[in-house]
Amino acid sequence: MSAAKTCRHLMPTGRICKSPAMRGSAYCYYHGPQTAPRRTSAKPRPVEETLEFEPLADESSVACMANRIVHALAENRISSGRAAVMLQGLQTTLASWRMSASDARENDLDPEYNLAEALRAKLAPPDL
Repeated sequence: MSAAKTCRHLMPTGRICKSPAMRGSAYCYYHGPQTAPRRTSAKPRPVEETLEFEPLADESSVACMANRIVHALAENRISSGRAAVMLQGLQTTLASWRMSASDARENDLDPEYNLAEALRAKLAPPDL
């Protein structure tokens, strides 16, 4: 009676598997070529170009910059994480402009109104 062949797979620890090999193969069921992990080609990483920023003066300049960011992302010139951070910054800029504009409309008749103090009061944590 002949001894059963054992799997020749080398474990990460350096040991050999030693499970019975499948008929006609040097490997067991778990380490055979049919169960080998398939490698997919990696998506090419963006080149991460520098985008030219113009001063953000009004809402149309913010829209123009957002358009540049989206095009750079679509052309794989910047990463999605970098684009997300940049778009979030533009959104925050627009929100702050709109908030200060609404505060100015509410208090445009009061010469003693201080926008910075009003914003600090709105953003201050409530006293407990």
